[in-house]
Amino acid sequence: MMRKFITFRRLFIVGCKNFVRNAWLSIAATVVMIVTITIVLSAIVLNVTARNAITELSKNLKISVYLKDDAPSDVQQQLKSSLVANQYVSSVEFISREQAKENFTASFQNDEKLLEGLALIGGESLPASYEVSVNDIERINEVGDVAKDPRFADAVEEVSLGKTNVKSTIDRAAAAQRFVIRSSILASSVFAIVSVLIIFNTIRMAIFTRSEEIRTMKLIGATPNYIRGPFIIETTLYGIIAGLAANAIVYAGIISFGSKLSTQAEFAETYTYFTSAGIMLSMLAGGIFAGILVGMVSSILAMEKYLRLKKW
Repeated sequence: MMRKFITFRRLFIVGCKNFVRNAWLSIAATVVMIVTITIVLSAIVLNVTARNAITELSKNLKISVYLKDDAPSDVQQQLKSSLVANQYVSSVEFISREQAKENFTASFQNDEKLLEGLALIGGESLPASYEVSVNDIERINEVGDVAKDPRFADAVEEVSLGKTNVKSTIDRAAAAQRFVIRSSILASSVFAIVSVLIIFNTIRMAIFTRSEEIRTMKLIGATPNYIRGPFIIETTLYGIIAGLAANAIVYAGIISFGSKLSTQAEFAETYTYFTSAGIMLSMLAGGIFAGILVGMVSSILAMEKYLRLKKW
C-alpha cells in the first residue's frame, strides 16, 4: 500500500510539473474547458428554469367574470352552474366586493399612491366577480365565451381574459427552451472539440519534450501505466480546475439573478432547487467529471498516437 502511495505521489508531482512547464497551453486548454462546461451547466439551469416556469404558468390560468351591481341572483347562479359544468373549468370562486378590496390591497400593498386612489374612490367601487380556473390553455377563450353568452347579459359586466397572454408567454418559453437546448449542444460540442485538440497538442508537446526521459524509463523497465500516469494526472488537473471554475461562474449567476427573481412564483422553485445542497454537489461533481472525461479522452488519444507503448 505504501509503495503504491509513493508511486502515485511521484506521478502526481511529475504531472503538476508538466502542467506548469506547458503553462500557456495548460491555461488555454483549461479556459476552453471552462467555457465548455459553463455552457453545459448554464443550459441545464436555463432548461429547468423554462420547464418550471411553464409548469407554474399553466397552473395560473384564470378568467375573471365581473358582475353588475344589480345582477339578478338567479342569473348569477345559472352563470356559475354553466361554468362549473364546463369540462375545461377546474374551479369557480365567488369574489365579493369586500374580498376584491382585500385582494387588491394585498397585491399593491407597497404602492401607496394606488392605495390612496382606491381610498378616494371607495373600495366598494370594485365589483364582485367569479374567478374561473381553466385547466387547458387552448380552451381558455372557449370558457370565456360561456360567460359572454347573451343569457347572462343581465349579470355580466365584463369578462377579463387577461391571463390569455399566458399562452403566448408559455409558447415563447417553450421556444426559448428548445433554442437553448439546441444552441448549447452545438456550442458545447464545438468547444469540446477545441478542448480535445488543444489538450491533444499539449500532451504531444509534453511527450516530445520528455522523449529522452521516456526512452530511459522504458529501458529501466517502467510499466506503460507508469509512463502514462503523469499525462493523465496533468489532464485530470485541467478537468478539476475547469469544473470548479465553471461551477463558480454558473452559481455566481444563479445567486446574483436568482435571488432577485425568486420572489416571482415562476422562478422561486428553480432558485430553491439549484441552491439545495444535493443539487449543488451534483452540479459540482458533474462539472468536474465532464472536465476529467474530456481531458482523459484527449490524453489517451495523444498517448496512443505518440507514445506507441503497445509496440514496446
